Amino acid sequence: MRLLLLSSAFLLFASAASAQQLLDARNDNPSYGGYAVGWPSSVIAFRFTATQTTDLTAAQIFTGNSAPAQHSLEIRTRDAATGLPLSLVGQPGTWTTTHTRCWQGAAFAQAAPVVAGQDYFVVWRVQGMFPQHSVSADTEPANVPVETHYSDGNTWHAQALTAGKFRLYGPGASGTNAVYGAGKAGQYGVPTIGLQGWPSLGNPIDVWLDSAARNAIAILVVGFPIPGGAPIGIMDLYASPEILLAYVTKTHTNPLNGGVETSIFVPNDPTWSALPLSFQWAVLDPLAVDGLSHSGGATALIP
Repeated sequence: MRLLLLSSAFLLFASAASAQQLLDARNDNPSYGGYAVGWPSSVIAFRFTATQTTDLTAAQIFTGNSAPAQHSLEIRTRDAATGLPLSLVGQPGTWTTTHTRCWQGAAFAQAAPVVAGQDYFVVWRVQGMFPQHSVSADTEPANVPVETHYSDGNTWHAQALTAGKFRLYGPGASGTNAVYGAGKAGQYGVPTIGLQGWPSLGNPIDVWLDSAARNAIAILVVGFPIPGGAPIGIMDLYASPEILLAYVTKTHTNPLNGGVETSIFVPNDPTWSALPLSFQWAVLDPLAVDGLSHSGGATALIP
């Protein structure tokens, strides 16, 4: 059965993702603070010290809760005299943001070489109307303070210590992500599913839900892919129900609906290689037929 599912999963993927391996992260937890960012703080820089001499190939921050817009991430050196971001290292990476609050980011157009023990900044250029700030909740006990600078796009006008959330990636083997199948509508239309990140041993895979009922129970189905779907009466299964995880959707605006995300960390275990790890959301929605709406499926193929 697994060989059949694995063969079917390969048909879902048209191209491989860029190769990225998680190297470092700050405040990598499920919580986030109730803050938005935008003018006059349209550029945000989080300071970090390189843990090794390597090339940084990608980065992620935590954002969302606004209409999709093009954001970018880049690496800059730190000016020893002023302490501010200085020279660009490598070339920025850009992406179109996801509406659901989640980890998201981009591969750099050109890798950024960094030297162990040297200070740098990961710089986030914000677009659109006041998306979620990439900071952990104030009440999170394990918060690590990060030196954070703010700019209006012309001058660095403010500095603070925040529980900044970011991830840094280096070269590595990465698999592919795909979505497939048809969902079932609820009160805000058909719930949608997506995957963020680069599936690999030791890497996080971030699974998000959008266009769902607000403050509702959402069940994440985790298993193997069922590309054609398996009808079970009240829903079509696109992932075999090996594991079921329950969450409560949170209100998102612009547009108004419910959403949620979770980070699934792939064990750094070679037995997970070639695994088509698959997901689907089911939402307890009183306005949906049978009281249940659901998304299609999504598969992360681990290399």
